[in-house]
Amino acid sequence: MTKTMIEKIADDLIGQMTEARLIDKDMEERYIYVFICWIEKFITVGSIIVISLAFHKLFPTIFFLVFFLELRKRTGGYHLDKFYKCYLATVVSYLVIVIISARLSEHPQWLFAILVIAITGIGLIGTVNHPNMHMTSEELMESKKSARTIVLLEGCIILGCVLLDADMVYISYMAIAVILCAALLCIAKIFKQEVRENEAG
Repeated sequence: MTKTMIEKIADDLIGQMTEARLIDKDMEERYIYVFICWIEKFITVGSIIVISLAFHKLFPTIFFLVFFLELRKRTGGYHLDKFYKCYLATVVSYLVIVIISARLSEHPQWLFAILVIAITGIGLIGTVNHPNMHMTSEELMESKKSARTIVLLEGCIILGCVLLDADMVYISYMAIAVILCAALLCIAKIFKQEVRENEAG
């Protein structure tokens, strides 16, 4: 299998750190995986920030990213098998969000109805145990608890913003972040991209 440029950079950097005895040889693969994840996240988030500047939506986008990333790392959900696919899908999804957020801001009743469904879905499912993570039963239960706590907190923040009559653009971006997490959770379930609880260690 051909390695990507990011994987080659990670291999070289972590390899040098291993040779310099800065990290344990047994932990080399884990460090490479974490380094790749961080670089890919930096590229993706950086691209979204740049696009948000072009659309003059920097601050709503920051709220979206905080809500989405905090919830996503606990709920898990559908993942594409290659970074370039994930990157393109993320950028396209963000462009769609920019378009639909304006429409949903004009029809908040639809936004809030979908948000309630999304919060309920996350509350029921909690977390999808992705094969790459392969959490133990205890880790899965803890992740589900954390996901439900975060989605409840984010829901309360959105409700608070509504009651305080905050700018609907900000509210729509925060709500869409929760809705997107719920959608990815359901897609993972539909495509069976998960480790069943009885298969967890």
